[in-house]
Amino acid sequence: MVSVQEIAAYLENYFPRKLSYDWDNAGLQVGSFSAKVDSVLICVDVTEDILNEAKDLGAGLIVSHHPLIFQGLKSIKNDTPEGRLIAEAIKSDISILSFHTNADVSKCGINYYLAKLLNLESIEGLSVKQKNEYFKIVVYVPSEYKDAVLEAMAQEGAGFVGKYSHCFFAIEGQGHFKPHEGANPFIGRVGELERVSEVRLESIVPEDRLKNVVKAMLKAHPYEEVAYDIYRLENEISYEYIGVIGQKNIEAEMLIKELKEKLNLSHVKANLTKEWFKKVAIVSGSGKDFIKDAYFKGADCLISGEIGHHGVVFARSLGVSTVEIGHYESEKVFVDVVYELLNKFDKKDRLKIYKSQVDTGYTRVY
Repeated sequence: MVSVQEIAAYLENYFPRKLSYDWDNAGLQVGSFSAKVDSVLICVDVTEDILNEAKDLGAGLIVSHHPLIFQGLKSIKNDTPEGRLIAEAIKSDISILSFHTNADVSKCGINYYLAKLLNLESIEGLSVKQKNEYFKIVVYVPSEYKDAVLEAMAQEGAGFVGKYSHCFFAIEGQGHFKPHEGANPFIGRVGELERVSEVRLESIVPEDRLKNVVKAMLKAHPYEEVAYDIYRLENEISYEYIGVIGQKNIEAEMLIKELKEKLNLSHVKANLTKEWFKKVAIVSGSGKDFIKDAYFKGADCLISGEIGHHGVVFARSLGVSTVEIGHYESEKVFVDVVYELLNKFDKKDRLKIYKSQVDTGYTRVY
């Protein structure tokens, strides 16, 4: 058996929460991090059929791409589809964990997977999601609380360096303080100088996660007044991107044929402004907001789940070809991505890992 927390922490190494958009709700949807499971079902959407599939397989955890709970809930009612699913998952002791926009943005995620599937070369990000300046945060904590404070900070995005998480440095030392009248010290007495064995804990934090890291650190820290420092760093600014673009010298019709074969598609919707492509952009899900990015980066074609009529007209005016393969169809490789990652998990021998056989896209094309 493996805890949901262990699985979540492992997958977050590849899909860090810091990559999620602010409006997103990736993470644990239903259940408990402390729950122990021996089987996992991977899917794109959480539906009644998916939940029944998990129950039939005895899966205690569903890992989905789309969050079951997307907006704030004020009540859980059994007579609504969402409420019924939540109630049934709880009743069945099934936890639900979602990786949404963090799986779209990650270099280990959907868009890069599609780019490699199509053998694009010189792959790079398409549209800047955010640029990250970095800060160093230093906090002084009693030795016995070091691990708890470190973990709380790491869960909010501190200590990520490339593909590594929990990158901290700790130095042991002695802290001095004297509580004054009105203080409620965790250690020591009012009016007496106290000496405590402490650890100087320091790590790197991207700007967009700094507030959350500080908040988590203060919550986990036992002291009434916490001593900490924040330094702006001169480290090179990094960028996170949505979508990818790469080189592929191919005839337009051949690219469409390859797409259909590799993604097992019965059809696509294409608007071809060129007969031959040299540069191809990919945005899973909805790509209508990234047409300009594709154009300015020299893409001959934008492949996406959906672009819409007005998007197609706009792309055509720029001379950019578009290929729409369906929203679900562009994201169903999430199942393969997570399946491959979990099969590299050092605790995979304790888990049965299933790919959902339920297709939540269109049931029929006429």
